[in-house]
Amino acid sequence: MARKTAEENRRHVLAVASRLYYQRGIRAVGMDLVVKESGVGNATVYRQFPTKDALASAFTQDRADAWFARMREVTDQVDDPREKLLAIFTAVIEETGLPTFRGCPMLNTHTEFPDPQHPANRVAVTHEQRVRHWMRDLAADACAPDPEQLADELVLVLNGVYVTATVLGPQGPAQRTDELARRLIWTACDEPGRP
Repeated sequence: MARKTAEENRRHVLAVASRLYYQRGIRAVGMDLVVKESGVGNATVYRQFPTKDALASAFTQDRADAWFARMREVTDQVDDPREKLLAIFTAVIEETGLPTFRGCPMLNTHTEFPDPQHPANRVAVTHEQRVRHWMRDLAADACAPDPEQLADELVLVLNGVYVTATVLGPQGPAQRTDELARRLIWTACDEPGRP
């Protein structure tokens, strides 16, 4: 069997940690379990991730990057900027229905690490800011007269659906997300004179 490169080991350890952290919570999973489940030696794991905080931050960043990649793929499939915004919510609703869904990794991380100086907390906050800025830009593209306000409202809906689906299940109030998002988007962007 060919020996894995350092990058392959890093990706493998991160994938194992990601699965465990998302299923059980970061604080509930010790480095020893990550080492055991990954089948990679202690020294190799700690060479890639010297501390649990480093691994937690890498997990959070990896999940943030994956979210944006998924959402950009979804929004790239539609032309109308209003539909791009709505596509985000449609994709999130689908995500909440997966059997592996355990809430928003960013919100979960922020809850587990409320200290703003913790590196994983900073990654989660930065992600939420990027999401809001992206929604603001999409709202501006959709000719919203106040893109900042629409972005704020849509971020509230987005985080609300993640939390509600986690607590009450995807078949509960979370199913109304598309309807609510559509109403907000179309009300804000359906101004007279819109191209």
